[in-house]
Amino acid sequence: MRLISVFCCLPILVSSLGFAQPVKSTQPQISCENLCGELFNSIRMEPDKMVMRLEEALVIHESCAGDIVTAAIDAVNAEPGQVRRIVETAMDLAPGRAAMITAAVKNYTTPQVVAAAEEQMEVRRAVVPDAAPPMPMAGEQVMRAELPLETRSIPIVEVRRAEPAPEAPMNLMDVPKAKAMH
Repeated sequence: MRLISVFCCLPILVSSLGFAQPVKSTQPQISCENLCGELFNSIRMEPDKMVMRLEEALVIHESCAGDIVTAAIDAVNAEPGQVRRIVETAMDLAPGRAAMITAAVKNYTTPQVVAAAEEQMEVRRAVVPDAAPPMPMAGEQVMRAELPLETRSIPIVEVRRAEPAPEAPMNLMDVPKAKAMH
C-alpha cells in the first residue's frame, strides 16, 4: 500500500519541481580598476566620509586591497595623518591581506605631474620697406597724440593720424531741387 501511494505522489512532486522559481545568479563583481576609480572620486568629493567609503570598497572586493589602499592614498594626496587612518582601517577590515596592504604602502610613489608641452608662440613682424615713409598729401596735416604720464613704467606711445585739411564750405544753393512725384 505504501508503495502505491509513493508512486502516486511521485508525479506530483516531479511536476511541482518544474514550476519552482529559478535560482538567481550572482551579479558579476565590479573590476578593481572601476572600484578604485569610484573610491578616488568619492573621497575627493566627500573627504569626511573617507573611512566609510574605504570600508565599503574593501567589503566589495577584498582581493584588490592593495589597489584600494593606493587609490585612497592618492585621493588624500598622501597626507600622513590620512594615510595612517587608511592603513589602520584596511588592516582592521582585511587582516588576511595585511602583506598586500603593507606592500602597497611601502611601494607607494607619488604620481608625477607631467607638465603640458609649452605652446609654441609664433611672432610675426611687419616687413618695413627701406624707403622713406610717405609724406602727407597736399592739404593733410599730421597730428600727434601722447598718453598722459600716469606711471613711469608705461612707455610713451606715439599715435599718428592723418586728417584732411578743412575745405571751404559747400554752397547748397546751387544744387537743383527734386520735383515731387504724383
